[in-house]
Amino acid sequence: MTLPDSAAHPRAPALAVTGILSRRSFAIRRSTALLGLTLLGLTTAWSGATTWYILRKDDLAARLINRETSRQYAYEDRIAALRADIDRLASRALLDQDGVEARVGEIAMRQAELESKQALVNAVTETLKASGIGVTQAGKTASGPRLIKPEAATRASSVSSFAPIGPTRPTPAPDMPVLRGAEDRNAGPWQSGEVPEPVSPAQRVAEALEQLDEAIGQTGSSQLGTLRNIDRSLGETQKTLRAALAETGLDTDRLAASTTIAKAVGGPFVPIKIDPAAGPFEATLHSLQPRIAAVSRLRELALQLPLRRPLQGEIDMSSNYGYRVDPFTRGPAMHTGMDLRAETGTPVRATAAGKVVTAEYSGGYGNMVEIEHPGGVSTRYAHMSAILVSAGQNVSAGALVGRVGSTGRSTGPHLHYETRIDGDTLDPIRFLRAGDKLAGQL
Repeated sequence: MTLPDSAAHPRAPALAVTGILSRRSFAIRRSTALLGLTLLGLTTAWSGATTWYILRKDDLAARLINRETSRQYAYEDRIAALRADIDRLASRALLDQDGVEARVGEIAMRQAELESKQALVNAVTETLKASGIGVTQAGKTASGPRLIKPEAATRASSVSSFAPIGPTRPTPAPDMPVLRGAEDRNAGPWQSGEVPEPVSPAQRVAEALEQLDEAIGQTGSSQLGTLRNIDRSLGETQKTLRAALAETGLDTDRLAASTTIAKAVGGPFVPIKIDPAAGPFEATLHSLQPRIAAVSRLRELALQLPLRRPLQGEIDMSSNYGYRVDPFTRGPAMHTGMDLRAETGTPVRATAAGKVVTAEYSGGYGNMVEIEHPGGVSTRYAHMSAILVSAGQNVSAGALVGRVGSTGRSTGPHLHYETRIDGDTLDPIRFLRAGDKLAGQL
Protein backbone atom coordinates (compact mmCIF):
# COMPACT_ATOMS: atom_id res chain seq x y z
CA MET A 1 0.00 0.00 0.00
CA THR A 2 1.37 3.19 -0.95
CA LEU A 3 1.72 5.72 1.78
CA PRO A 4 0.49 9.23 1.22
CA ASP A 5 2.92 12.08 0.79
CA SER A 6 2.38 13.22 4.26
CA ALA A 7 3.63 9.98 5.55
CA ALA A 8 6.61 9.90 3.23
CA HIS A 9 7.58 13.48 3.95
CA PRO A 10 6.96 14.62 7.44
CA ARG A 11 5.30 18.08 7.64
CA ALA A 12 6.84 21.07 9.34
CA PRO A 13 5.60 21.88 12.74
CA ALA A 14 2.56 24.14 12.56
CA LEU A 15 1.76 26.95 14.86
CA ALA A 16 -1.41 26.72 16.64
CA VAL A 17 -3.59 29.72 16.02
CA THR A 18 -6.78 30.22 17.76
CA GLY A 19 -9.34 32.17 15.82
CA ILE A 20 -10.70 35.09 17.73
CA LEU A 21 -14.07 35.13 16.09
CA SER A 22 -14.64 31.54 15.48
CA ARG A 23 -12.65 30.37 18.41
CA ARG A 24 -11.02 27.93 16.02
CA SER A 25 -7.38 27.05 15.77
CA PHE A 26 -5.31 27.31 12.57
CA ALA A 27 -1.93 25.89 11.82
CA ILE A 28 0.55 28.16 9.86
CA ARG A 29 3.67 26.74 8.49
CA ARG A 30 6.99 28.26 9.49
CA SER A 31 7.98 29.19 5.93
CA THR A 32 4.79 31.10 5.50
CA ALA A 33 5.43 32.98 8.71
CA LEU A 34 8.97 33.80 7.69
CA LEU A 35 7.76 35.05 4.34
CA GLY A 36 5.15 37.21 5.96
CA LEU A 37 7.66 38.65 8.39
CA THR A 38 10.03 39.34 5.52
CA LEU A 39 7.30 41.15 3.60
CA LEU A 40 6.35 43.05 6.70
CA GLY A 41 9.96 44.14 7.24
CA LEU A 42 10.34 45.22 3.64
CA THR A 43 7.12 47.17 3.78
CA THR A 44 8.16 48.84 6.99
CA ALA A 45 11.59 49.72 5.54
CA TRP A 46 10.03 51.09 2.37
CA SER A 47 7.57 53.16 4.36
CA GLY A 48 10.35 54.53 6.55
CA ALA A 49 12.57 55.32 3.58
CA THR A 50 9.69 56.97 1.81
CA THR A 51 8.81 59.02 4.88
CA TRP A 52 12.45 60.04 5.36
CA TYR A 53 12.78 61.02 1.68
CA ILE A 54 9.62 63.07 1.80
CA LEU A 55 10.68 64.80 4.97
CA ARG A 56 14.20 65.35 3.65
CA LYS A 57 12.93 66.72 0.38
CA ASP A 58 10.66 69.20 2.13
CA ASP A 59 13.59 70.45 4.21
CA LEU A 60 15.75 70.88 1.08
CA ALA A 61 12.98 72.79 -0.65
CA ALA A 62 12.56 74.98 2.38
CA ARG A 63 16.26 75.73 2.42
CA LEU A 64 16.24 76.45 -1.29
CA ILE A 65 13.26 78.74 -0.87
CA ASN A 66 14.95 80.45 2.07
CA ARG A 67 18.12 80.95 0.06
CA GLU A 68 16.25 82.40 -2.92
CA THR A 69 14.31 84.65 -0.57
CA SER A 70 17.51 85.87 1.04
CA ARG A 71 19.06 86.48 -2.39
CA GLN A 72 15.97 88.36 -3.51
CA TYR A 73 16.11 90.51 -0.40
CA ALA A 74 19.82 91.15 -1.06
CA TYR A 75 19.12 92.20 -4.65
CA GLU A 76 16.28 94.38 -3.51
CA ASP A 77 18.56 96.03 -0.97
CA ARG A 78 21.17 96.47 -3.68
CA ILE A 79 18.62 97.96 -6.05
CA ALA A 80 17.40 100.30 -3.31
CA ALA A 81 20.99 101.37 -2.65
CA LEU A 82 21.55 101.94 -6.37
CA ARG A 83 18.36 103.97 -6.59
CA ALA A 84 19.56 106.07 -3.69
CA ASP A 85 22.88 106.58 -5.52
CA ILE A 86 21.01 107.51 -8.71
CA ASP A 87 18.88 110.01 -6.81
CA ARG A 88 21.97 111.46 -5.21
CA LEU A 89 23.72 111.69 -8.58
CA ALA A 90 20.62 113.20 -10.14
CA SER A 91 20.49 115.83 -7.40
CA ARG A 92 24.16 116.57 -7.93
CA ALA A 93 23.58 116.74 -11.67
CA LEU A 94 20.79 119.25 -11.18
CA LEU A 95 23.05 121.35 -8.98
CA ASP A 96 25.83 121.08 -11.56
CA GLN A 97 23.36 122.03 -14.28
CA ASP A 98 22.28 125.13 -12.40
CA GLY A 99 25.91 126.09 -11.92
CA VAL A 100 26.72 125.44 -15.58
CA GLU A 101 23.70 127.40 -16.79
CA ALA A 102 24.66 130.33 -14.57
CA ARG A 103 28.24 130.16 -15.83
CA VAL A 104 27.09 129.93 -19.46
CA GLY A 105 24.81 132.92 -18.93
CA GLU A 106 27.70 134.91 -17.48
CA ILE A 107 29.98 133.98 -20.37
CA ALA A 108 27.24 134.83 -22.89
CA MET A 109 26.88 138.27 -21.31
CA ARG A 110 30.64 138.78 -21.43
CA GLN A 111 30.67 137.72 -25.06
CA ALA A 112 27.87 140.17 -25.90
CA GLU A 113 29.85 142.89 -24.13
CA LEU A 114 32.94 141.79 -26.06
CA GLU A 115 31.09 142.10 -29.36
CA SER A 116 29.86 145.58 -28.40
CA LYS A 117 33.42 146.62 -27.63
CA GLN A 118 34.60 145.14 -30.92
CA ALA A 119 31.95 147.17 -32.74
CA LEU A 120 33.33 150.30 -31.07
CA VAL A 121 36.88 149.38 -32.05
CA ASN A 122 35.75 148.80 -35.65
CA ALA A 123 33.88 152.12 -35.61
CA VAL A 124 37.01 153.93 -34.43
CA THR A 125 39.09 152.23 -37.12
CA GLU A 126 36.58 153.02 -39.85
CA THR A 127 36.39 156.63 -38.69
CA LEU A 128 40.15 156.97 -38.90
CA LYS A 129 40.20 155.36 -42.34
CA ALA A 130 37.42 157.63 -43.57
CA SER A 131 39.37 160.63 -42.28
CA GLY A 132 42.52 159.39 -44.03
CA ILE A 133 44.38 158.99 -40.75
CA GLY A 134 46.65 155.98 -40.89
CA VAL A 135 47.37 154.15 -37.65
CA THR A 136 49.22 150.91 -37.03
CA GLN A 137 47.22 148.46 -34.96
CA ALA A 138 48.77 145.96 -32.65
CA GLY A 139 46.64 143.30 -34.24
CA LYS A 140 43.20 143.18 -35.70
CA THR A 141 40.81 141.62 -33.24
CA ALA A 142 38.24 139.70 -35.16
CA SER A 143 35.18 138.64 -33.29
CA GLY A 144 34.77 135.49 -35.43
CA PRO A 145 32.02 133.03 -34.81
CA ARG A 146 30.18 133.15 -31.53
CA LEU A 147 31.66 130.85 -28.92
CA ILE A 148 28.39 130.50 -27.09
CA LYS A 149 24.90 130.85 -28.49
CA PRO A 150 22.43 131.86 -25.80
CA GLU A 151 19.65 129.94 -27.54
CA ALA A 152 21.66 126.67 -27.40
CA ALA A 153 20.43 124.42 -24.61
CA THR A 154 22.97 123.35 -22.03
CA ARG A 155 21.28 120.99 -19.64
CA ALA A 156 21.87 117.74 -17.82
CA SER A 157 20.39 114.60 -19.31
CA SER A 158 19.84 111.36 -17.41
CA VAL A 159 22.06 111.55 -14.35
CA SER A 160 25.12 113.64 -15.12
CA SER A 161 25.61 113.78 -18.86
CA PHE A 162 25.56 117.30 -20.29
CA ALA A 163 24.65 118.30 -23.78
CA PRO A 164 27.78 119.51 -25.59
CA ILE A 165 28.20 123.29 -25.71
CA GLY A 166 30.16 123.34 -28.92
CA PRO A 167 31.28 120.90 -31.62
CA THR A 168 32.93 118.53 -29.17
CA ARG A 169 32.90 114.77 -28.77
CA PRO A 170 29.66 113.20 -27.57
CA THR A 171 29.33 113.04 -23.82
CA PRO A 172 29.23 109.41 -22.60
CA ALA A 173 26.39 108.10 -20.48
CA PRO A 174 27.02 107.60 -16.78
CA ASP A 175 28.74 104.37 -15.74
CA MET A 176 26.32 101.59 -14.83
CA PRO A 177 26.88 99.81 -11.49
CA VAL A 178 28.53 96.44 -11.87
CA LEU A 179 26.65 93.47 -10.34
CA ARG A 180 28.51 90.92 -8.34
CA GLY A 181 29.98 88.25 -10.53
CA ALA A 182 29.62 90.26 -13.73
CA GLU A 183 33.31 91.08 -13.79
CA ASP A 184 34.11 87.38 -13.81
CA ARG A 185 31.89 86.75 -16.81
CA ASN A 186 33.16 89.76 -18.72
CA ALA A 187 36.78 89.33 -17.82
CA GLY A 188 38.99 89.43 -20.89
CA PRO A 189 42.62 88.70 -21.42
CA TRP A 190 45.06 90.21 -18.97
CA GLN A 191 46.47 93.62 -19.98
CA SER A 192 49.39 95.39 -18.45
CA GLY A 193 49.31 99.05 -17.40
CA GLU A 194 46.77 101.13 -15.52
CA VAL A 195 43.50 102.18 -17.08
CA PRO A 196 43.13 105.97 -16.91
CA GLU A 197 40.32 107.18 -14.76
CA PRO A 198 37.47 108.52 -16.93
CA VAL A 199 36.73 112.22 -16.78
CA SER A 200 33.24 113.04 -15.62
CA PRO A 201 30.97 115.03 -18.00
CA ALA A 202 30.60 117.80 -15.44
CA GLN A 203 34.37 118.16 -15.25
CA ARG A 204 34.64 118.33 -19.05
CA VAL A 205 31.96 121.01 -19.17
CA ALA A 206 33.77 122.98 -16.47
CA GLU A 207 37.05 122.72 -18.40
CA ALA A 208 35.33 123.86 -21.63
CA LEU A 209 33.80 126.86 -19.86
CA GLU A 210 37.18 127.69 -18.35
CA GLN A 211 38.74 127.68 -21.82
CA LEU A 212 35.95 129.93 -23.14
CA ASP A 213 36.45 132.29 -20.23
CA GLU A 214 40.17 132.44 -20.92
CA ALA A 215 39.58 133.04 -24.65
CA ILE A 216 37.17 135.89 -23.90
CA GLY A 217 39.69 137.41 -21.50
CA GLN A 218 42.44 137.23 -24.13
CA THR A 219 40.17 138.84 -26.74
CA GLY A 220 39.29 141.64 -24.33
CA SER A 221 42.97 142.25 -23.63
CA SER A 222 43.66 142.33 -27.37
CA GLN A 223 40.90 144.90 -27.88
CA LEU A 224 42.30 147.07 -25.11
CA GLY A 225 45.78 146.74 -26.62
CA THR A 226 44.43 147.79 -30.01
CA LEU A 227 42.83 150.92 -28.55
CA ARG A 228 45.98 151.83 -26.66
CA ASN A 229 48.05 151.33 -29.79
CA ILE A 230 45.68 153.56 -31.75
CA ASP A 231 45.95 156.15 -28.99
CA ARG A 232 49.76 156.08 -29.15
CA SER A 233 49.75 156.29 -32.93
CA LEU A 234 47.32 159.21 -32.86
CA GLY A 235 49.50 160.94 -30.30
CA GLU A 236 52.50 160.64 -32.59
CA THR A 237 50.44 161.84 -35.58
CA GLN A 238 49.15 164.80 -33.59
CA LYS A 239 52.68 165.72 -32.53
CA THR A 240 53.93 165.48 -36.13
CA LEU A 241 51.08 167.63 -37.45
CA ARG A 242 51.56 170.29 -34.79
CA ALA A 243 55.31 170.43 -35.37
CA ALA A 244 54.84 170.68 -39.13
CA LEU A 245 52.11 173.31 -38.97
CA ALA A 246 54.16 175.30 -36.48
CA GLU A 247 56.63 175.90 -39.33
CA THR A 248 54.03 178.08 -41.02
CA GLY A 249 53.93 180.51 -38.07
CA LEU A 250 50.13 180.47 -38.11
CA ASP A 251 47.76 180.13 -35.19
CA THR A 252 46.93 176.51 -35.92
CA ASP A 253 44.41 176.21 -33.07
CA ARG A 254 42.36 179.11 -34.42
CA LEU A 255 42.59 177.88 -37.98
CA ALA A 256 41.79 174.28 -36.98
CA ALA A 257 38.66 175.43 -35.16
CA SER A 258 37.45 177.14 -38.33
CA THR A 259 38.20 174.30 -40.72
CA THR A 260 35.35 172.98 -42.81
CA ILE A 261 33.98 169.48 -42.36
CA ALA A 262 33.65 166.83 -45.01
CA LYS A 263 30.78 167.29 -47.47
CA ALA A 264 27.84 164.97 -48.16
CA VAL A 265 27.54 163.77 -44.55
CA GLY A 266 24.87 164.31 -41.90
CA GLY A 267 22.20 162.71 -39.74
CA PRO A 268 20.69 163.16 -36.28
CA PHE A 269 23.04 163.69 -33.38
CA VAL A 270 23.06 160.66 -31.10
CA PRO A 271 25.77 160.96 -28.45
CA ILE A 272 27.65 157.90 -27.25
CA LYS A 273 27.60 157.50 -23.49
CA ILE A 274 30.90 156.11 -22.28
CA ASP A 275 31.61 155.82 -18.57
CA PRO A 276 35.39 156.08 -18.11
CA ALA A 277 35.04 154.56 -14.63
CA ALA A 278 33.59 151.32 -16.06
CA GLY A 279 37.01 149.90 -16.88
CA PRO A 280 40.29 150.44 -18.74
CA PHE A 281 38.64 149.86 -22.13
CA GLU A 282 36.04 152.56 -21.53
CA ALA A 283 38.65 154.91 -20.05
CA THR A 284 40.92 154.48 -23.08
CA LEU A 285 38.03 154.93 -25.52
CA HIS A 286 36.86 158.04 -23.64
CA SER A 287 40.30 159.62 -23.80
CA LEU A 288 40.60 158.62 -27.45
CA GLN A 289 37.61 160.67 -28.62
CA PRO A 290 39.08 164.19 -28.16
CA ARG A 291 42.39 163.06 -29.63
CA ILE A 292 40.67 161.72 -32.75
CA ALA A 293 38.81 165.02 -33.10
CA ALA A 294 42.02 167.03 -32.65
CA VAL A 295 43.98 164.96 -35.18
CA SER A 296 41.11 165.17 -37.66
CA ARG A 297 40.99 168.98 -37.37
CA LEU A 298 44.75 169.27 -37.74
CA ARG A 299 44.73 167.01 -40.77
CA GLU A 300 41.88 168.93 -42.38
CA LEU A 301 43.83 172.13 -41.75
CA ALA A 302 46.94 170.63 -43.31
CA LEU A 303 44.90 169.64 -46.36
CA GLN A 304 43.51 173.15 -46.69
CA LEU A 305 46.84 174.97 -46.30
CA PRO A 306 49.13 175.45 -49.34
CA LEU A 307 51.79 172.94 -48.29
CA ARG A 308 52.49 171.34 -51.68
CA ARG A 309 55.03 172.47 -54.20
CA PRO A 310 53.83 174.56 -57.15
CA LEU A 311 56.45 172.93 -59.40
CA GLN A 312 57.28 169.28 -59.48
CA GLY A 313 60.82 168.14 -58.81
CA GLU A 314 63.58 169.84 -56.87
CA ILE A 315 63.17 173.49 -55.97
CA ASP A 316 65.55 175.83 -57.77
CA MET A 317 65.00 179.09 -55.89
CA SER A 318 66.48 182.13 -57.58
CA SER A 319 65.18 184.68 -55.05
CA ASN A 320 63.72 184.16 -51.60
CA TYR A 321 61.13 186.01 -49.59
CA GLY A 322 62.02 189.31 -47.83
CA TYR A 323 64.33 192.21 -48.44
CA ARG A 324 66.52 192.04 -51.51
CA VAL A 325 68.22 194.14 -54.18
CA ASP A 326 65.68 194.92 -56.84
CA PRO A 327 66.84 193.40 -60.17
CA PHE A 328 65.78 196.51 -62.10
CA THR A 329 66.49 199.47 -59.81
CA ARG A 330 69.38 197.86 -57.92
CA GLY A 331 67.92 199.34 -54.76
CA PRO A 332 66.58 197.65 -51.63
CA ALA A 333 63.10 196.27 -52.05
CA MET A 334 60.66 193.92 -50.41
CA HIS A 335 60.15 190.66 -52.24
CA THR A 336 56.66 189.40 -51.31
CA GLY A 337 57.18 185.90 -52.56
CA MET A 338 59.79 183.46 -53.81
CA ASP A 339 61.10 182.98 -57.36
CA LEU A 340 61.44 179.41 -58.64
CA ARG A 341 63.57 179.06 -61.76
CA ALA A 342 62.14 176.76 -64.44
CA GLU A 343 61.92 176.46 -68.18
CA THR A 344 59.16 178.09 -70.11
CA GLY A 345 56.07 175.90 -70.31
CA THR A 346 56.72 173.97 -67.12
CA PRO A 347 53.34 173.08 -65.54
CA VAL A 348 52.30 175.19 -62.56
CA ARG A 349 49.99 173.45 -60.10
CA ALA A 350 47.80 174.63 -57.22
CA THR A 351 49.37 174.02 -53.84
CA ALA A 352 45.98 173.53 -52.12
CA ALA A 353 42.33 173.30 -53.00
CA GLY A 354 40.43 176.55 -53.33
CA LYS A 355 38.59 178.99 -55.55
CA VAL A 356 40.20 181.04 -58.31
CA VAL A 357 39.52 184.72 -57.63
CA THR A 358 41.90 186.20 -60.22
CA ALA A 359 43.06 184.81 -63.55
CA GLU A 360 44.38 187.66 -65.72
CA TYR A 361 47.29 189.84 -66.62
CA SER A 362 48.09 192.04 -63.58
CA GLY A 363 50.83 194.71 -64.07
CA GLY A 364 54.20 193.63 -62.75
CA TYR A 365 52.84 190.10 -62.00
CA GLY A 366 52.25 189.52 -65.67
CA ASN A 367 49.88 186.60 -66.18
CA MET A 368 48.78 185.89 -62.63
CA VAL A 369 46.37 183.47 -60.94
CA GLU A 370 45.22 184.00 -57.36
CA ILE A 371 43.51 181.18 -55.46
CA GLU A 372 41.63 181.72 -52.24
CA HIS A 373 41.84 178.94 -49.65
CA PRO A 374 39.88 178.43 -46.37
CA GLY A 375 40.89 180.40 -43.30
CA GLY A 376 41.75 183.60 -45.19
CA VAL A 377 44.81 182.03 -46.85
CA SER A 378 45.50 182.74 -50.53
CA THR A 379 48.25 181.95 -53.04
CA ARG A 380 49.47 183.77 -56.15
CA TYR A 381 51.21 182.36 -59.24
CA ALA A 382 52.78 185.06 -61.45
CA HIS A 383 54.84 185.65 -64.64
CA MET A 384 53.21 182.65 -66.31
CA SER A 385 53.25 182.23 -70.04
CA ALA A 386 49.73 180.77 -70.06
CA ILE A 387 46.71 180.79 -67.74
CA LEU A 388 44.71 177.55 -67.76
CA VAL A 389 41.93 178.43 -65.26
CA SER A 390 39.29 181.11 -65.02
CA ALA A 391 37.97 183.28 -62.20
CA GLY A 392 35.28 181.59 -60.08
CA GLN A 393 36.56 178.12 -60.82
CA ASN A 394 37.10 175.66 -57.98
CA VAL A 395 40.35 173.77 -58.20
CA SER A 396 41.75 170.84 -56.24
CA ALA A 397 45.22 170.48 -54.83
CA GLY A 398 47.67 169.69 -57.61
CA ALA A 399 45.38 171.03 -60.37
CA LEU A 400 47.09 172.60 -63.39
CA VAL A 401 46.60 176.40 -63.29
CA GLY A 402 49.15 177.65 -65.88
CA ARG A 403 52.66 177.34 -67.29
CA VAL A 404 55.94 178.97 -66.39
CA GLY A 405 56.86 182.06 -68.38
CA SER A 406 58.45 185.51 -68.11
CA THR A 407 55.57 187.95 -68.44
CA GLY A 408 55.33 191.19 -66.47
CA ARG A 409 58.26 192.55 -64.51
CA SER A 410 60.62 189.62 -65.05
CA THR A 411 64.16 189.06 -66.17
CA GLY A 412 63.70 185.44 -67.31
CA PRO A 413 61.44 182.39 -67.17
CA HIS A 414 60.52 181.60 -63.59
CA LEU A 415 57.50 181.33 -61.28
CA HIS A 416 56.80 183.99 -58.71
CA TYR A 417 54.92 182.25 -55.90
CA GLU A 418 53.26 184.03 -52.95
CA THR A 419 51.31 182.98 -49.88
CA ARG A 420 49.04 185.43 -48.03
CA ILE A 421 46.74 185.39 -45.02
CA ASP A 422 44.10 188.09 -44.79
CA GLY A 423 46.01 189.99 -47.45
CA ASP A 424 49.37 189.98 -45.60
CA THR A 425 52.25 188.17 -47.24
CA LEU A 426 54.04 185.25 -45.56
CA ASP A 427 57.23 183.43 -46.43
CA PRO A 428 56.17 180.56 -48.74
CA ILE A 429 59.19 178.48 -47.76
CA ARG A 430 57.59 177.89 -44.35
CA PHE A 431 54.64 176.18 -45.96
CA LEU A 432 56.86 174.14 -48.22
CA ARG A 433 58.95 172.97 -45.27
CA ALA A 434 55.79 171.97 -43.42
CA GLY A 435 54.69 170.09 -46.51
CA ASP A 436 58.02 168.25 -46.65
CA LYS A 437 57.57 167.12 -43.04
CA LEU A 438 54.11 165.80 -43.84
CA ALA A 439 55.13 164.13 -47.08
CA GLY A 440 53.30 160.81 -47.45
CA GLN A 441 50.75 161.60 -44.72
CA LEU A 442 48.42 163.84 -46.74
